[in-house]
Amino acid sequence: MSYETKEKNLEDYSAGEPQQTVTDEINHQDADVNLALADDPHRGLRMRHVQLIAISGSIGSALFVSIGNPLTSAGPLGLLIGVAIWCAVVWAASNCLIEMTCLLPVDGGFIHYAGRFVDKSFGMALGWNYVITQLALICFELVSLNVIVEYWTLTLHPAIIISVGLVAFFIIQIWSVRWFGEIEFYISITKVFLMIGLTLYTFITMVGGNPIHDKYGFRFWKTPGPFAGEVNFRKVLTGIFDSLSWATFAVVGPDYISLIGGEVKNPRRILPKAFNSTIYRIVCFYLTGALSVGIVSSSTDESLLGAIAAGAPGAAKSPYVISMNRLGIPVLPSLVNALILISIFSTGNSFTFVASRSLFSLAQKGQAPAILKRVNKHGVPWVAVCVTLAFGCLSYLSVSSGTVKVLNWWINLVGAAQLVSWTCIAITYLRFRKGLKSQNLLNTDYLPVRGYLQPFSGWYVLVWSPIVFFFSGYYLFYPGSFAGPDFVFAYGSIFIFLAIYIGSKVYQTTVKKDKRFIIPADQIDFVSDVDHIDALTQASEAKRARKPQTMGQKISDFFF
Repeated sequence: MSYETKEKNLEDYSAGEPQQTVTDEINHQDADVNLALADDPHRGLRMRHVQLIAISGSIGSALFVSIGNPLTSAGPLGLLIGVAIWCAVVWAASNCLIEMTCLLPVDGGFIHYAGRFVDKSFGMALGWNYVITQLALICFELVSLNVIVEYWTLTLHPAIIISVGLVAFFIIQIWSVRWFGEIEFYISITKVFLMIGLTLYTFITMVGGNPIHDKYGFRFWKTPGPFAGEVNFRKVLTGIFDSLSWATFAVVGPDYISLIGGEVKNPRRILPKAFNSTIYRIVCFYLTGALSVGIVSSSTDESLLGAIAAGAPGAAKSPYVISMNRLGIPVLPSLVNALILISIFSTGNSFTFVASRSLFSLAQKGQAPAILKRVNKHGVPWVAVCVTLAFGCLSYLSVSSGTVKVLNWWINLVGAAQLVSWTCIAITYLRFRKGLKSQNLLNTDYLPVRGYLQPFSGWYVLVWSPIVFFFSGYYLFYPGSFAGPDFVFAYGSIFIFLAIYIGSKVYQTTVKKDKRFIIPADQIDFVSDVDHIDALTQASEAKRARKPQTMGQKISDFFF
């Protein structure tokens, strides 16, 4: 309740009501306001939703199927090194995002921060770059659904699977964020079971628990060796870099947590746990997955090389499935393929959610059509959801252009755009930190949470992301290897980013008369929205203290 409203209430009661009655009424109204804050339908995501959404958005088909590609070019150790290097970058980015997001858990996440802490044009360019990334990922997952189904049958028309996926995404996304969160929670558990199951499969079979009792252990690390092909410096380096480039496409997660911060209940309690668990997701899923693949399959396995070269459908080119076939294990390959199908659907569902929220955030700032700001009674930006799924119809390109070719287009586009986004996140954080220092807030308790190894983490992301981006298309510059389409998909995202940035900057300078290249550190806004978030936190904590937790909630809090 505002100060002015309280004054008016005092005047209304001054004619004869006791002062205590007035005070009780004010307190009662304040409690109603706080209850409304804590029960905001727009903030419908709980801790278990956030954790599983982070897992859902970060674990797709790449971790189970396309991971065979970097294995064949880098070998088991080269794959592990490349993935580990990029996992360190993602962890460092999480250390940056946790500070900004926990201070200001608002719609748009890091896209909002870029415009607020760096420059409006910078934020707009980042926002549209990220939207393009997510739209490409949606198309990738929809096409992948068809590829997975082709493992069982080649007679089903690709357009049918894509259409079913689009309709299912619409049904899940359009109603309420709580509805989305609940469905995604239970679907995402499948991914966790799949990853745990494949890890156990690796351990059990490597010690002889398989039909042919082959105790193969680390055989493939010895023969053909830890690195693929002829061992020389250039071959090893390019192999590791291929693995690193694959990881830029496959390893994500903390960016999703930042973007959904504006729809989380009690965000300052939930978000720190979600960000701090990034390291566990990295170790348990990505590093363990890279290690397991190098154990179960050889980098020179003819079945793996042939499946990749032929563009084999679904799990047929998964190192795990090839291992199962080699060991004579029946049924399990089809089960793995089915679980991968569910995993891909879940990932595409998360990408749709994130893309629609990114569009909604841009529209709120006037950087996208205003119609995208429309929400339903549950706070869902339904127009943004519909527009996002309309772009998902680009997946139908695979019907005429070929599935494998279209998948490669999306992979190249996403990898490059992700690198641009990570670079922008690092720049945003370093400006955020500079602003705090300039306004004497850095060494105070102003930040509710602090990230690890700062500012080193910010600089680490800023150094690695551009380096990987610059060399991501190295193969195009070998003699006779240059191809125009490949160059566009490898480096086109930076030109799109610069075009949007320059166009917006010209508009800001000529029309808005804002000639600042960057927001000065001492003018960065650390005030707006903070009081609202503080009030939300107090209301949520008060409600939590008044309402005892059920046994189910206690179990959920323990695991998530």
